[in-house]
Amino acid sequence: MKFLPVVLSVAGFLPTALAFSTIAPPLASFPSLGDAFKIIKQPCDKCSAVVVEADVGQDGVSMYIALDSDSYGHILRPGNGGIRLLNYDSTESAIDDAVRLAKGMTRKHDMFRTGFSGAKVVVKSDHKDLSVIERKELMENLASALDAFGGGMYTGCDLNTCDIDMDFLVKATNDKYVLAGRNSHVDTNVATASSVIGSILGTVEAMQGSSNISDLTFTVQGCGKVGSTVAKELVRLGAKHVQTCDLFPQAAEIKGCTQIHDWANTSCDFLVPCANSLAITEEVASNFPEGIKFCVGATNSPFANEKAKGIFDKRGVMHIPESISSAGAILADSVEWSNINLYQTVEPAKMYGWIRDISREKASDLAAHAGKEPQYVESNLKNVVPSRDGAPVGKDFEKWIEEHSSTTETLIVGGGLAGTATAFSLAEKGIRSILIEQASSLSPPTASSSGDSRMYRKMYSSEFFSKMAAQALERWGDVEKKSGKKLLQENGLLFYGEDTGETVEGSVLGAKEVMEKLNLPHKYYATGDEIADAYPALESCRGKPYSGVYEETAGHIRASKACEAMAEGAGDKCNVKLNSKIVSLDNQGEGGKVVAVTEDGETITADSAVVCAGAWTNKVLESANLPQLNLEVWQVQWAHFEVANDVAASIPQAFHFRKENDIDGGLYYVFPSSATESVQNGGKSFVKVGVDFRTGEALTDMSSFNYEGSQEVLKMIDEWVKEHLPSVGERLDSYCHPYTMTEDSYFVMDKVADNVAVFSGGSGRAFKFGPLLGDCMASLLTGEQAPVDLAPFSATRAAVSSNLNKARQPVVAYLDTLGA
Repeated sequence: MKFLPVVLSVAGFLPTALAFSTIAPPLASFPSLGDAFKIIKQPCDKCSAVVVEADVGQDGVSMYIALDSDSYGHILRPGNGGIRLLNYDSTESAIDDAVRLAKGMTRKHDMFRTGFSGAKVVVKSDHKDLSVIERKELMENLASALDAFGGGMYTGCDLNTCDIDMDFLVKATNDKYVLAGRNSHVDTNVATASSVIGSILGTVEAMQGSSNISDLTFTVQGCGKVGSTVAKELVRLGAKHVQTCDLFPQAAEIKGCTQIHDWANTSCDFLVPCANSLAITEEVASNFPEGIKFCVGATNSPFANEKAKGIFDKRGVMHIPESISSAGAILADSVEWSNINLYQTVEPAKMYGWIRDISREKASDLAAHAGKEPQYVESNLKNVVPSRDGAPVGKDFEKWIEEHSSTTETLIVGGGLAGTATAFSLAEKGIRSILIEQASSLSPPTASSSGDSRMYRKMYSSEFFSKMAAQALERWGDVEKKSGKKLLQENGLLFYGEDTGETVEGSVLGAKEVMEKLNLPHKYYATGDEIADAYPALESCRGKPYSGVYEETAGHIRASKACEAMAEGAGDKCNVKLNSKIVSLDNQGEGGKVVAVTEDGETITADSAVVCAGAWTNKVLESANLPQLNLEVWQVQWAHFEVANDVAASIPQAFHFRKENDIDGGLYYVFPSSATESVQNGGKSFVKVGVDFRTGEALTDMSSFNYEGSQEVLKMIDEWVKEHLPSVGERLDSYCHPYTMTEDSYFVMDKVADNVAVFSGGSGRAFKFGPLLGDCMASLLTGEQAPVDLAPFSATRAAVSSNLNKARQPVVAYLDTLGA
C-alpha cells in the first residue's frame, strides 16, 4: 500500500493581530517535531504557522493539522480544534483552510481563555465520494500524530466527521487527546447554538437597551444541526418573525418559522449566518435589503473578505465576530478538559445555559466598548479578551451552577389557572413556591387559560360540580379582595337547545333537574318560542323543539387577568419565572428533594412539586420518569364577531346544545360584548363565539397541534352565527386553543409520587373552580383535609391511569354515585 503524507499546520496570530497570540518560539524548542514529521512551513512575518507532514496509508488522502505554534509541546496550553474532511481542489487550498481555521480557533480560545490555543485537522480527499475512505485506518494514522505531539494537541468532530470516527480515534489513542462530548449527554452542536443565542441577546441588549426580540425579523441562513436549533430557540424566546433558508428546503421547514428561498434578497433586521463560510460577498453586503441592523451567527469567516465586512460596517450593521458567537463547542471542551467528571454527569441544559450567559455578556461588552458603532468592533476586541494567565474558563462552570441554583418549598410547573391558583393557596398558608412557565407570560395564548372570558355557573347536570362551583365563587371573592381587581362579572347564562342527553357540558334538562333539586334560582323555558320571546337576538329559536334554563347569577371570569391576580396575590411567597421550561425533573434527589433543571440551565431544588402543565403534563412526567396519564389534547376553536352596539345589548351569554352531526359536535357558545375587552376599539362591539368540540382527531401531545385550526370548523361557526345570531356582523379573527381532556371529563388532582402532585385534564370546565382547585392541590402537599372529595379525581382511576390496560371508557361518565 502506498503511504501518502499527513500535513499538520501550527498556526497563530502575530502581535499586530489584536494581541490574540504571539510569534511562535523557534522550532528548536520542539526537538521532536522534525523527528516525527516533515516540516512543510515554518513561522514567518506573514504567518505564524508550522505545517508538518506525516504518513497516511490510503491513496488519494492527505491530512493537515493546524496548531498555534506557541502551544506545540506546551501541555498546559495545548492546541484544540476539530477534524474537517473535504474534497479540496488542491493541496494549497487545504493547507490554507487549515491555517485559516486554526487562526479562528485561536481567536475563540483566547476570547474566553479556554486553556487551549487554536488548532485544526484538515483531511484532503481526492475522492468526491468520501464514503470510500477507510475511516478506522485514517483515525489510527491521526492517533500516531497526536501521540507524537505528546499532549500538545486535542481534537474532535468537525465537518464530515462523526462519533463513529471518534470511537476509532479514542481506541487508537487509548482514550487520550479526544474531546468530543464522549460519555456525556452534552451535544456540541447545541452548545454552539447556545453561544449564537447568547450573542444575539447580548447584542440586542447593548444596542437597544433590552433583550426583547419579539419585534425583530430574523433570517437564519443554514438550518443544519446548529442553525435549526438557533431558529427553534429564537421562536421559544418570543421572536415572532423567524425566516429560515437552506440549500435543502426540507431542512428549513421548522415549526414557528417562515421558509424563504433567497436569504440574500429577503429583508430582515437580523441576519444569522449558520452555513458555509465566506457567503457574505461584497455584492451581497452591498445589495442586502435595507433595514438590516445586526449580523451574528455560527459561521466561521462569514465574510468573503474585509471589503465585504467593511460594507456592512458602513451600513451600520453590528457584527459580533464568531470568536464569540460560535465559541460554544470549545467552551464545552474547556469543561471536558478541566473537569471530566462534571462534564460527563452534568444535565446538558446547565452547560447550554452557562454558554449562553457568558456569550451574552461578552457580546454585550464588545458592542458597548465599540460605542455601538460597527466600525469600531475590531479595534475594541482587545478590550474583551482576558489575559492568558489564570484558570481556564471551564473551571468557572461549577461556580456558575451554584450561582444559578435556587431552593424553595414547592416547585410549581405551569403558569395557567391551576398553577397560579396553587401558588395563591400555598401563599395563604405561608408556604414558599417557585412557579415556572415556559412562555413569556402567565396564561399564555398558546395554552388553555388565556383570554378575556371563561364562564362561571352553578348550572350543572351534576350536583357535585354545582356545589363545587358555589364553593369556588366564595374563593374568587377572596382573590378579588386581595388583588383589588374586579375579575368576575355577573351577566347571567342561558342553556338552550335540543334534548341531547349528557355531553361534556351537561344538558339543558339535566341542569334544570339539578337546579331544582338544590333549590337554586333559575328560569325555565319550555319551548323555542318562549326563548325567542325572552331573547330577541335568538329569534331563530322560534318554532324549534328547544327548551332552556337561565341562571341569573352566572357570568364570566376575566381569564388572563384572573391568573395574573392570583400570582400577584401570592406576593413574595411566590417567585414567578417566565420563559423557563423544565427539561428534567428528579423526584428522588438527596434527602427526598425534587430537583428540576430548566432549559436555561437553572437548578431548582424543592421539598415537593406540583405539575400544572396542561397539554404538556405527560412531557413533564416523562422527564421525571413518572407514570404518564391517559390524556387527550383537543384542538378547540373560537372567534370574535363584530356587532352593532344596539344589537350587542340583546345578546345573552349562552350555551347552545344540539345533536352531533358528523364532525359537528353540536355544542356552541356565545359570550356577550362585555366579555370581549381585548378587542374593543373605535366604539365597536364584538361577541365571542366558539365550539365545545374538537377539531380533527384527538392528540396525545402538542407536537402536531395546529393553532390555525380548521377552516371547516370555522365555516360551521360562521354558519351557526348566521342561523342563530343573524344580526351579528363579520368575523374579526379566529383562534385555536388546546383543551386537555380525560375520558370521563373529571380532572386529575392527585399525587403521582410522595413529593409530586398533578393537576391536569381540565376538560374545558376547570376555570370556574380556579382558587378552589388551588386549595385542593395545596391540601395534597400539606396533608390537610381537602375542601372537596378528591376521590373522583384520582390519578389511579381506570379512565386516566396509564398503568391500567383497560378498554377505553365513554367520553362522558358522570359518576352516578355523586348524585349526577
